[in-house]
Amino acid sequence: MHHTRFRLRNNAIRQATAVLAGLAMAAAGSPAIAQSNATTTIYGEVASPAGATVVLENLDTGAQRSLVPDAAGRYVANSMPPGRYALRVLRNGTVDDTREIEAVVGSGAEVNFRGKEEAGQTVVVRGARTVIDVSNTNNGVVFTAKELRTLPVANDVASVVQLTPGVARGTNSQYGNAPSIGGSGQSENAFYVNGFPVTNILTQVGASELPFGAISNLQVLTGGYGSEFGRSTGGVVNITTKSGGNDFKFGGKLSTIPGGLKGSPKNTYYPNTGANPATDGKLLYWNEDNTSTSKVAGLYGSGPIIRNRLFAFVALERTKTDSESIGATSDASATALRTGWSRGESTVDRATAKIDFNLTEDHRFEYTKLYDRTRSSSRAYGFSYDTKARNDVPGNAGESTTNCCGAAAAPGANIDIFKYTGYITDSLTVTALYGKSRTGHVRTPAGYDPSLPQVSAGTTVQVPGLAYPTPQTVTGNLVDPASSDRQKGRRLDIEYRLGNHSLRGGIDRIDVDSMVGFTLAGGYRWSYRKAADPSRPINGAFETPAQGGGFGAQGYYVSRDVYSNLANPTSEQSAQYIQDHWQVTPRVLLDLGLRREQFTNYTSTGDAFISQRNMLAPRLGATWDFNGDGSVKFFANAGRYHLPVPSNLSSNMAAPFTSTSELFTYTGVDPVTGAPTGLHQIGKPYSANNAYGQSRNAREVTAIGLEPLSQDELSLGFEKALSKQLVIGASGLYRRLNDTNDDTCDQRPIDAWAARNNVDTGNWGGFQCAIINPGRDNALWIDFADGQGARRVDISAAEWGTPKPARTYKALNFFVEHPFSNGWYGKLTYTLSALKGNMEGQTDTIGGGDVGLTVSDDHKELMYNAYGYLPGDRRHSIKAYGFAQVAPEWTVGGNLNVTSGAPRNCIGELPADLKWDHDYGAAYFYCNGVATPRGSQGRLPWQALLDVNVAYMPRFARGLSLKVDVFNLFDRQTVQRYNETREDGGAIAKNYLQVASRTAPRSVRLTAEYQF
Repeated sequence: MHHTRFRLRNNAIRQATAVLAGLAMAAAGSPAIAQSNATTTIYGEVASPAGATVVLENLDTGAQRSLVPDAAGRYVANSMPPGRYALRVLRNGTVDDTREIEAVVGSGAEVNFRGKEEAGQTVVVRGARTVIDVSNTNNGVVFTAKELRTLPVANDVASVVQLTPGVARGTNSQYGNAPSIGGSGQSENAFYVNGFPVTNILTQVGASELPFGAISNLQVLTGGYGSEFGRSTGGVVNITTKSGGNDFKFGGKLSTIPGGLKGSPKNTYYPNTGANPATDGKLLYWNEDNTSTSKVAGLYGSGPIIRNRLFAFVALERTKTDSESIGATSDASATALRTGWSRGESTVDRATAKIDFNLTEDHRFEYTKLYDRTRSSSRAYGFSYDTKARNDVPGNAGESTTNCCGAAAAPGANIDIFKYTGYITDSLTVTALYGKSRTGHVRTPAGYDPSLPQVSAGTTVQVPGLAYPTPQTVTGNLVDPASSDRQKGRRLDIEYRLGNHSLRGGIDRIDVDSMVGFTLAGGYRWSYRKAADPSRPINGAFETPAQGGGFGAQGYYVSRDVYSNLANPTSEQSAQYIQDHWQVTPRVLLDLGLRREQFTNYTSTGDAFISQRNMLAPRLGATWDFNGDGSVKFFANAGRYHLPVPSNLSSNMAAPFTSTSELFTYTGVDPVTGAPTGLHQIGKPYSANNAYGQSRNAREVTAIGLEPLSQDELSLGFEKALSKQLVIGASGLYRRLNDTNDDTCDQRPIDAWAARNNVDTGNWGGFQCAIINPGRDNALWIDFADGQGARRVDISAAEWGTPKPARTYKALNFFVEHPFSNGWYGKLTYTLSALKGNMEGQTDTIGGGDVGLTVSDDHKELMYNAYGYLPGDRRHSIKAYGFAQVAPEWTVGGNLNVTSGAPRNCIGELPADLKWDHDYGAAYFYCNGVATPRGSQGRLPWQALLDVNVAYMPRFARGLSLKVDVFNLFDRQTVQRYNETREDGGAIAKNYLQVASRTAPRSVRLTAEYQF
């Protein structure tokens, strides 16, 4: 988006500017604080700075950093690794005072040295936990390794994110368990590990993961993040890993979730529609015997390679899961029931290695290795609905996959991250990061031989007396063996403290390179055919079968079919930012930032088909330390955020596509391979749809001057420490979607344009869809095959007929927190929110599957009555979690999530007067010919989940921990989604309001962990 077109929308930024200006009406000085995405900041004051030096020592590594306070006694240590620190004030080489603190990622930890009356004391302070953090304007929460180990939560990042206010579970299982943060879609979040992006490279849904025990800090930012963060209109999940220290530490864990302790899943029944007596109320899926057992084994070790200088940390984790489940309906055919029961097993291997090298006190190097691979195999067996039992007779050969397939699949990763931090002076810090990631995606059917082509030979096309063997057991398409994703990321950040200003600026760039697509199993297929009249020409052939000789004289011929849809989408995402953390007064901090971004997506031939430049994203934030002692904090944020188009879009819209048939006559068939012999070519490779391996013209794929997806945000709030043991707070968040990118496939406006302009479309193959800005005027380049080449076609918003995208999220968040003291920690949050609009974002619930290519804007009728409460709307959400040391050897924990139900829809066919030749059937907000606006059919039931745990740490075996976690304690299998499609060819569909998903049944996790 060009900066000349930048506008302040919805007055959000103007309103925030007024708030910030009001807070800034004072004049005094104080140190400015800044945090980066993988570090922490420690700051404070020394009462008598003359001759004093503040030394910060990492208690694990012994690494030190020395700072000289300014004339007012202020000091700031930016870009520090999270961890435990001892701070000492030295005068003339003698320790005058000492403090200890635990500093967490993305937060500021304040440590003040008040005077000699406190000298010699050691005060333990946990940054961003025991006091309110007034040093930043972010909205979010940080979970430490201790909390993650203690809370009853599933050991994956998405489950931890669910603890955060304003986070909801995704509404479409096609995108896995990727969260929806602040009303956003499941592809709108950014994930980082040690400062490097690990978001799914191809689809932006979910992220690569690491061994759960390797996480040191996990920060969830739900809004208000500064200009150093981008490529997100949802939330930011920011992870730092553990590091080695001067003490050798080793440990391991064994964990299992046994199928025998799980609740029995509820069966699925046909709904009572009142219109389908043959199925109403009858059993559809026998789910009671579905089961799975998971086992986890993990090891870790850390320690010094060179004491105080070079350290290593390594964590390994393997999860094996065996599962069984029903795969056929009760009314399936006998053939389908032969594969009606599925058995599968998966193995997830994850590893993390971290090397830290403190070259000097002022120069630090880091290397991080992340490995994430999911392998699975499955096979189907027979099932009988009469006996409700499987027969253990294999119905197919099964298949195996690695990091595959679909938007919900684990993306996997093999990542290397290199980082340098240099404290050039007390005021100047430089960080540089380089990382690369690669992962492959494989799907291999059992018994598959890639050297054998497929053979298709029905009995009516076989020459009498000849045998037609089919040794290739796999038919159809397979994920191309070259499928993979690669990414390179580079980043440079500079921080400079100038008086009351902490200036931070930087540049970054991400290069994405993917191979994605499908090809025929075996590479090609021999399709045997027979012509009724051997002397009649065949479409695409230059000779008749009779002219070709051999069995062609009798009409027999063969086609060599090739199908390939392998794309090589690439993209570049770059950004520059500047941020000024301006401590206007000792109590008022302004956070002023500006981010400039560029997104470019390329076709497989290297042509740019999306080029979005000069996108300006201002970020404004403020905190007001009301009393000056960190007991009351007011804050405000406003900003604009952009989201890139995922690379998978070009694999759908601009990929080379080959679908050809080459014709031959033949004289025989190989008795081993089934391939024809004695070939005589009668036709060159021919494609009925002109698919000869070429890509679409890049200019025809997207609208001219395509605007980026962007969102504006405004938030206000406060926090108050009622005491050292109780903190309360409230905040409001408003988000509004400005523009989005989506595909349209409606040829009618283009036909009307061609008719108005007297264009001959007789040879035109038709409109193949294009990416536009819905609700705007859009211009396309189109070649009508009339000899005039590509010409500009301008279609107004009114002619397209689709409205501007609308998505607003309004939320009020309230919390009460008891920081860890007196042996317990607890937090209770309540969120009142509303999510309303006419589209969900890059992902959608009604269609789904292809990120960035929703059904919503394919043609205008799909948006009729589309405005209303969106599927991610959860009006009320209560979350509570905590843990307590109830005895020296015992701890207990709990996690409660009570959420109101999502809105329901009724989806059906267009009324008779709106139907047209290419409509999508039952895909509209109409039922029985009557408008049924989005979200107007009531609500799903409330969901209430309670997870609990108890841990025993016996004194006689120091380092041993035995823990039991129970998830969904009361086994409430609440309906999460219904089938909302009411109509089937004008009649009420037999599956209308069928249960599509439920809350997972109760499960128990048993864990034994030993550390020494």
